[in-house]
Amino acid sequence: MTNLKRLNLSSKKIDRVYFHYSELEEYHAGMWRIVRGEQRKQYVGLSAELMRDIRKFRSAMRRAIMEWPNSCASAFSSDSTNHLAFLGHAGCCIACGSPEEATRVAWHTLTMREQALANKAAADIVKEWHRLSRYQGELFDA
Repeated sequence: MTNLKRLNLSSKKIDRVYFHYSELEEYHAGMWRIVRGEQRKQYVGLSAELMRDIRKFRSAMRRAIMEWPNSCASAFSSDSTNHLAFLGHAGCCIACGSPEEATRVAWHTLTMREQALANKAAADIVKEWHRLSRYQGELFDA
């Protein structure tokens, strides 16, 4: 059984939503910027700490779905985007300024149990986005 099936995610589709990159909140927040050296190490640590604190991680991801409507609509309407990873990256960027690459590195410092808990939290928040979304259909079962 895949991780997505264990999280009770369905395969319903919504229409693909597109925005120019300049309209994506993730771009302006610096989610895709490159950081090196000591700054990178700090972001890796901050992201790992956040993802281990499920209450704070949920809060950060909830901020992302509220504060980044264009980025979330673009990501969650794409079949080729890992929705859980996107939301985790967004939450870490919003809460501690961590860019995507540092958050990805931090993910690999988590135990399997910590990863499973973080994925479950992300899946719950993605479902919440779909319940609140103005876009057609629903990707996940409510």
